[in-house]
Amino acid sequence: MKKLLHPLALSAMLVGLLASCHTDSPAPTPTGTGTGQYAFVINEGNYTSGTGSVSRFDKTSKALVTDAFATANKGAMLGSVVQSMTVVDTLGYVVVNNSNKIEVVALPNFKSKATIAGLNQPRFLVRSVANPSRAYVTEWLGGPYPAPYTAGRVSVIDLTINKVISTIPVGVNPEKPVLVGGSLYVPNSESNFLTVISDATPTSTPTTITLPTPAGSVVADKNNSLWALCATDYASKPAVLLHYNPGPSAGTLQNAFVFPGVDSAIGLRISPDGSQLYYSYGVGEYRLNITDTALPTTPLIRRSFYGFNIDPTTGTLYGTDALNYSNPGRLLRYQPNGTVIDSTTVQVSPNGVVFY
Repeated sequence: MKKLLHPLALSAMLVGLLASCHTDSPAPTPTGTGTGQYAFVINEGNYTSGTGSVSRFDKTSKALVTDAFATANKGAMLGSVVQSMTVVDTLGYVVVNNSNKIEVVALPNFKSKATIAGLNQPRFLVRSVANPSRAYVTEWLGGPYPAPYTAGRVSVIDLTINKVISTIPVGVNPEKPVLVGGSLYVPNSESNFLTVISDATPTSTPTTITLPTPAGSVVADKNNSLWALCATDYASKPAVLLHYNPGPSAGTLQNAFVFPGVDSAIGLRISPDGSQLYYSYGVGEYRLNITDTALPTTPLIRRSFYGFNIDPTTGTLYGTDALNYSNPGRLLRYQPNGTVIDSTTVQVSPNGVVFY
């Protein structure tokens, strides 16, 4: 369930409605204790068909299990629109957007352990730092397209009982948040502000950081600085990459990188060592060092992807291509310098990769 489309994908994606469109939110950063052997590919599937899946790719043998959940659970399906997956220790939390749930699975075999219900259009799960038995899940409210969406929420989940214990109001269509400096920063992809939630006391009233246009993705670098990628309005306001000071003053703007024209800039990611930013702009994937003073003019890879992630153990770049969003898509691997390694057919609408 993705949004903020590359222009060439727009007409194809409207067939599946906004709920299965491209987002510029980054895939979850792995926090588990895996060996680094596997890459899990998130496949949204066809909207309302219940064919969402996760493919397990063995990086050593290149063997692919196209639907790890069905294989491990006697043919059972994950559901409609697999949005994201977060690794927590030896468990995977698979967010299934249109089915309004999170499936908890053992890793790497994907055997079902629990189901978290009581959610509404969930998007991304992030584990708390202040309390590791707690997690936050962003949710959309209102809709579905073309009906208007309303202010969303963050649900707080107790991971020991796999239940929602409280909710926090945020902006319209919240995406994947990032925890830095003791706060959870939530990008609201249809509201001109970030919502800031205390990780230690999430029940306290959130604050906000005003933005020039909505941000669909945020990351934190190795210095605990916050970066937010704000979208173009395709008219008079270009996309802009904002860099905020680290620590308690993370709401203080340090630098603003303004993109030329009104092309789309989406999908902000951070390298595993926290020193390099990646983003999609036009029809290229770009890389920016956090110490650079200007945006790069030449892409690292001259093509656009539906999802893009960096292997934390090898630095290998993984891109996904949804092709026509109805038939099986592709997983592509690149050397850190952008040289292609290989590609593999996965399932419908692959939107990102999680490593374990």
